[in-house]
Amino acid sequence: MRAGLGNQESGSKWWLVLLLAALGALFLNSRCWPPAHAAGPAPYGTGAGTNVQPRPTGVVTDTPTVTISGAAATTTSTPTTSAREAQVQWTFGAVTGSYGTCTVQAKTTYDGVNYLTLGGAVSVTATSNAVNAWTIIEELGTTSVTTSSASSTAALGFGQATEFVFACSSYGTSAPVSISVIYR
Repeated sequence: MRAGLGNQESGSKWWLVLLLAALGALFLNSRCWPPAHAAGPAPYGTGAGTNVQPRPTGVVTDTPTVTISGAAATTTSTPTTSAREAQVQWTFGAVTGSYGTCTVQAKTTYDGVNYLTLGGAVSVTATSNAVNAWTIIEELGTTSVTTSSASSTAALGFGQATEFVFACSSYGTSAPVSISVIYR
């Protein structure tokens, strides 16, 4: 009788081992889990559109859009929560009319509503085929913690999203521009 009981105990151990192996395979199979974006709402600013191209090394390349005609213009915003620097390039196409003393000012937001200036305005040449490139680098303390003055107009680092404001002292009719920004 004992021999029969021993075989029954042995059979139930194998059943338990097979059950645990099947469950382990299920939990380790990534196709059984929903994608990360299905787990909940997307964080602020991730709906920037198809122009944002995340890179695996923490780099985001964006091509914000702007329509420049006879007045100041603001680009679409880009999510920049983890950015520490940006390499910016504005390349103008066939400009119609004359645009005088033009600048581009980077602005960033911490709350998604209020935008603060980020660094100083950059002078750009708004003529046909002009290429304008510059870099924005967050201010960093080197040997100790640095605290900025409280401000309702200026920021020392990138917030949730960043945009660019184009302004001139005089405007022509049209200034088509392609914009490329690499955030690191």
